[in-house]
Amino acid sequence: MTDKVKILVVEDEFVTGLEIRARLEDLGYEVLDILDTGEEAVEKAGVMYPDIMIMDITLKGVMTGIEAADLIRKQYRIPIIYLTAHSDEATVQKAVHSEPFGYLIKPLEERALHTTIRMALYKHEMDKALIESEKRYRAIAELAEDSIIILDKNLDVIFFNTHTKKFFRLEDSFVSPIPIGSFFPASLLDTLQEQIKTVFEYGNSLRVTHNFTSHDEEIWLDSTIVPVITPDGVIQVIGQLHDISMMIRIEKEVEKKGLIQIEHNMEQFQILNDRIRNPLAIIMSLASMFENKEGDEIMEQVKRIDNLVTQLDQGWIQSDAVRNFLLKHYGHGKIAE
Repeated sequence: MTDKVKILVVEDEFVTGLEIRARLEDLGYEVLDILDTGEEAVEKAGVMYPDIMIMDITLKGVMTGIEAADLIRKQYRIPIIYLTAHSDEATVQKAVHSEPFGYLIKPLEERALHTTIRMALYKHEMDKALIESEKRYRAIAELAEDSIIILDKNLDVIFFNTHTKKFFRLEDSFVSPIPIGSFFPASLLDTLQEQIKTVFEYGNSLRVTHNFTSHDEEIWLDSTIVPVITPDGVIQVIGQLHDISMMIRIEKEVEKKGLIQIEHNMEQFQILNDRIRNPLAIIMSLASMFENKEGDEIMEQVKRIDNLVTQLDQGWIQSDAVRNFLLKHYGHGKIAE
């Protein structure tokens, strides 16, 4: 048999409280008690731990129902339905800002009472499931070796993992939520803000490379920005920032060493050219003095060697073109004269 839902009623009108108890019990709920002050409601909530509370906005004592509900929500996470005879806009706005799970107007209708309770309990269960889910995701985020952040529509950082704090060298006093402006270095901030606003506006993921300077060190990040989409639109943005600085530095070093090797090869081509062509010219001059078979064979071999040197010259020209291309795009080496 399913346990009855336990309800704590807070109502300063004695007769109304009894009427609410009777209606709730007729609907199959268990009423733990009827209280008439906010102070007592806060105290008993922490002792009885009801499944849900029905709270009149106007109560005896100093504390209002809204103030009591706010404390109960923060301390015990017990869902609360407001009850009031007033439906004016000012009262409704105060109630809405305290995040109630429902709102009932006196005199009560039994159907509305039952429906509001069921919806409040369902919403509370969904909220608990979401909290548990967020805890799991946060635990996973703490295991990541990348910086992971979550931002709201105000561009406030509402979550960042431990790796983020270490990477950006944040002080321990930095706790979420914090404005994005006090989180990222100025050299990255403007660009990142525009990219995040784009994700919020269009709801599309974005992958970009960020290059900036932090603590006198040049940093490169492979950044993925993903929207969190609900029926109400994009409510949050998650950023995963992967540090690729070491990889970029290695690539630049390889490019630089490759250019050095090309320049060395070019110097060898020039030396080889001079050392071969000059003797070849002398041999060809001497061979031309002999009009016989041996002289012709010497000339033929000299021409073959000259062709090989010509091929080396072509390789030198190609190497020079490659070197100048890398110089133009990567900024290493010496300019060809």
